[in-house]
Amino acid sequence: MPAVTRLVTVVDIDDRAVSPVSLAGAPSLDGFEPGWAAASQETRPADPRVMSLSALFMAVLDDDRRLTVLDDRGWTESGPPDIWRHTSVESITTQARTVVGPDEPREGHSEEASESDHWEYLAGVLDQQGVQIAAGELQRLPHDVELTERLRNRLSNA
Repeated sequence: MPAVTRLVTVVDIDDRAVSPVSLAGAPSLDGFEPGWAAASQETRPADPRVMSLSALFMAVLDDDRRLTVLDDRGWTESGPPDIWRHTSVESITTQARTVVGPDEPREGHSEEASESDHWEYLAGVLDQQGVQIAAGELQRLPHDVELTERLRNRLSNA
């Protein structure tokens, strides 16, 4: 049976994110998928003060296969003109670890319970893919963050 050796979050530019300014009257976002475009594709957001990123959370197995655990995470930041120039790899790495959870506790729930629920959920996602791992063990695994080549290029060319 395959074993999970580490966790990785892959961060990319989210081409399909809708800026907060354009949400009024926008069509429903049901079925929204993160923008995982080819690394050679270069697109820039219409507003140079807005940066949208998607985060794909994966479990890396002992045979180097990667299983998707969460594919619905990401964030948008706004800031000074050409926000890309003012954003570091370190800040993206920190934010990526935050957005894949655990989330803040819901009202009436403790931080510990919310954290436990999060890791139990993730272990269940992996179980559905044929990989058994205890939530506590999953929580203790190393967690790397990888930025796509396209994102690294965008940051370095800013």
